[in-house]
Amino acid sequence: MQHHVPRLPARGGHGRNRRRTHPVLELWALPFLQFQCQDLSPPPGAMAWALALWMCWGLLEAAAASGLHHLDILVTGADEEDGTHNYFMIAKLNNFVVANYRSNTQEVRPTKEWVKRALGADYVQQQTLEFQGYEKVSKVHRKRWMKLYNQTDGLHVEQVHVGCSLSGDVLGDQKFQYAYDGEDFISFDIQQLTWVAAVPVAFAQKMRWDNDETWTQFVQWYLKEKCLQTLKSLLQEGKAILAQRVSPTVSVSRKDATDGSASLSCHVRGFYPRPIHVLWVQEGGEILPETFTSGILPTANNTFYTWTSLEVGPASAMHRYACRVEHSSLPEPSLTWVPDKKVTLLPVVLAVLIIAGGMILIGSVLGCASVWIKKSAGIAQSGYTPASTKS
Repeated sequence: MQHHVPRLPARGGHGRNRRRTHPVLELWALPFLQFQCQDLSPPPGAMAWALALWMCWGLLEAAAASGLHHLDILVTGADEEDGTHNYFMIAKLNNFVVANYRSNTQEVRPTKEWVKRALGADYVQQQTLEFQGYEKVSKVHRKRWMKLYNQTDGLHVEQVHVGCSLSGDVLGDQKFQYAYDGEDFISFDIQQLTWVAAVPVAFAQKMRWDNDETWTQFVQWYLKEKCLQTLKSLLQEGKAILAQRVSPTVSVSRKDATDGSASLSCHVRGFYPRPIHVLWVQEGGEILPETFTSGILPTANNTFYTWTSLEVGPASAMHRYACRVEHSSLPEPSLTWVPDKKVTLLPVVLAVLIIAGGMILIGSVLGCASVWIKKSAGIAQSGYTPASTKS
């Protein structure tokens, strides 16, 4: 399938008469989008959704860095085994969700008014039309790559990751990457200006795109100019939002086991920006290695969440433990103490107490009955006549 690539517009302009780009290249024409998995409700294809969600976290987890501003797009197209198709895109500036597109809405939707102002209503409408086209071509890509892998059916996923970044005025990392079924497929090397096949079966695709000089030049222009222009525009319009600080809410819990050990949990919710340090400390100041952590996950309201747990053995379960949280919104690290171990009675002791309580109750009943019998016997003695009540 031949790729249609737009003419390069004049520096700083869009180009009025440009032709439609390659579907993935068009993703670069929407640089205000960075993928964010949390802001989607699952589409009908649960298997494709789960696979795509798992893969997208891996791509996003390493994105944030102090002082670095980044703009990324991750688009996922998936075919279910039953023939259904799902296509979705979500975008972020730094770690702030700014827009999304879904198969069921067929519309690019900025999440905030300041994003609309930064991009312009006409540009957003244009991207809606283009993404409707990208969704169709995504199906063609997967069919072509299935043939390369000698596949005839099953669940298959195509992903595209596009991004650029700035640290002050210094140009940072730039990405134009394809993945197929969760593995790297092909990417563009911005330094060498060539396509790099990640797997042998992608070599034919590399040769095709390397020979498509117009498209390669467009990708180069987009990464070095248009993506960065859009990133700067969004940073200017959204600087107050991006500078906000939201303090985390911390909750801890404890679950004691019958063998005397305990499982401690710490949930940290609703914080922004993303960087945070969560540690377990024992009374006295000793820092303990966590047993499990969820990593830092985004939520639908543009804040973040993390969860960590600590397993302690019977010999250590009687100590006190706290969840220590450091975040830029807090004046100093916070300590949230886990509730002390609940004192529980052993089954044998509990049984003895129940039996003893029962015996006391029986004894009391028998004692009251004895007194009542004696009184009744005294009333019934011969020769006893009750006093008259008449005056």
